[in-house]
Amino acid sequence: MSVDEHALSSSLRIRSGQGDYDVQFFDDSKSLATSLSAIKDSFVVVDETVAHLYPDLLSNIDRGRIFAIAATEENKTLSGVERVATFIQQGGASRASTLIVVGGGIIQDIGTFTAHIYFRGIPYVYVPTTLLSMSDSCIGAKCGVNLGSFKNQLGFFQSPSRVALWPGFLATLPPDDVRSGFGEVLKLAITDGDEAFGWLEQKLNRGGFDIAFSREAIERSLETKRRVIEEDEYERGLRKTLNYGHTFGHALESVTENEVPHGLAVAWGVDIASFVATEIGLLNNDIFARIHALNGEYFRFGTSHRYSAEQLLQTMKKDKKAASGSVQLILPRAFGHLEIVPTPIDGSLLQLIATYLDRENICSQDV
Repeated sequence: MSVDEHALSSSLRIRSGQGDYDVQFFDDSKSLATSLSAIKDSFVVVDETVAHLYPDLLSNIDRGRIFAIAATEENKTLSGVERVATFIQQGGASRASTLIVVGGGIIQDIGTFTAHIYFRGIPYVYVPTTLLSMSDSCIGAKCGVNLGSFKNQLGFFQSPSRVALWPGFLATLPPDDVRSGFGEVLKLAITDGDEAFGWLEQKLNRGGFDIAFSREAIERSLETKRRVIEEDEYERGLRKTLNYGHTFGHALESVTENEVPHGLAVAWGVDIASFVATEIGLLNNDIFARIHALNGEYFRFGTSHRYSAEQLLQTMKKDKKAASGSVQLILPRAFGHLEIVPTPIDGSLLQLIATYLDRENICSQDV
């Protein structure tokens, strides 16, 4: 499909073993608000920043049924889930109630976890408000909360009953959050193939992170992910390739105490994974050069934390994809061709990470 032939849709149907669901696109906040207020016996968990920026969005829902919470990693824990569950319990939520979850990926995880365990499961409707959640996490049913300093150690698969998506939220998203969202768009473009990566490359080189093309970026990304998750919903094989960039990215988030936004950490993880693939002879250097150039131009970040290859390696040992002294790295062989490569967490991997960090000079505080 060429860029000119890519038609925007008003909805996207996701097939799921837990029940098919639609991603419905809305053109304005008023129609979204009307749709949400029509949901019977609903409770809402919402990012407190979104609640402040869009007071009319939930104005037709009883304020006593709305729980606002900060989108922090500290809240993406069992403690945060308990706070939401206690709120809806005290509000009289039953098995017939629906939880409306409004926010980005952190709020999505808190809300999904709550809906899954409350009375052994109540339906939930997800309203993503960040580019990252709109283009990636809103479909696929994955849910995870943190355990200690390690991300997403507790979780399950739980599909929403519906996703209500309004790209207009992006107008108030901070620039770094927009860049972070495009980190996942980058991952999915490489996953899709050369045409998709070329499209993103062209768009960024022409206009940078212009949200004017975000609707198309969202639809392209969701269509790529849909094809994968419908074939392998529960991550037994193919879906593991969607973790491309995440093993290294999660390690970076951990050692910098989440100072690096998730999408930028993923983009960095994509770059170092592609570097590793090139060094072991899996990936053509010309392809790595294109990935690396786009990363260097648009996804670089700063952090006040110093970190080393050894710190990253030790953190990777606790990754949920690590077992028996090795980790399943997702490495590219070409655009559109990712492979699961079991890799010993040893001196060889340590040297590759160290070489990358030294080459990029990104262990210092002056990134």
